Amino acid sequence: MNFRIIKIGTMTRKDMLRSFFRWLLYAVLLLAFLVIQTTLPFIKWQPLLTISLAVAVAMFEGELSGVIFAVFAGMVTDMAIGGLFGFTSIWLVPCCLMVTLLSVNLIHRNIINYFWLNICVLVIVEFMELLFKYIIWRNPDIDIIILRFMLPSMIATVVLSLFIFLLVRLLNKKLGNDTTDSEIVSVFDDARPEEK
Repeated sequence: MNFRIIKIGTMTRKDMLRSFFRWLLYAVLLLAFLVIQTTLPFIKWQPLLTISLAVAVAMFEGELSGVIFAVFAGMVTDMAIGGLFGFTSIWLVPCCLMVTLLSVNLIHRNIINYFWLNICVLVIVEFMELLFKYIIWRNPDIDIIILRFMLPSMIATVVLSLFIFLLVRLLNKKLGNDTTDSEIVSVFDDARPEEK
């Protein structure tokens, strides 16, 4: 199997400006979702919008960009839910890396694939939180935590994440570099001699 990477060429001033504004809008969205998660009275249905945003960005951006954004999204999520700072990033970074590699190599960037990848990432992150915060410490209220807090939070996140995907896709379409098949090259291809 040949793994593919996105060929990085020289960027014009216009491309650099578009990239700057795209990442600025991603950061604004991340901060807006932090405000939504911490201030609005969701009570039990607190959606983890920052995790869904990290998955959407990882689906449309490169490996390094997606991982760096996942680090910040994980830290912002920990600030929103009052968890250990950096705990969510530990699990979100490899998940977002896999999302990026899957979207570059195996799957199409559409809403159905995003839906399933987002659910998988949410399950992994929430299970790790459940494991390290409640199961290991043998908390007797695990069933209450799962049924009243984690499950409603995941349902709300999945429902709202479809709008996040459409928003990130729109930002990437308007301000992103459209990656064509000619820009994706195989890692294992032999180097082609330059034509003179």
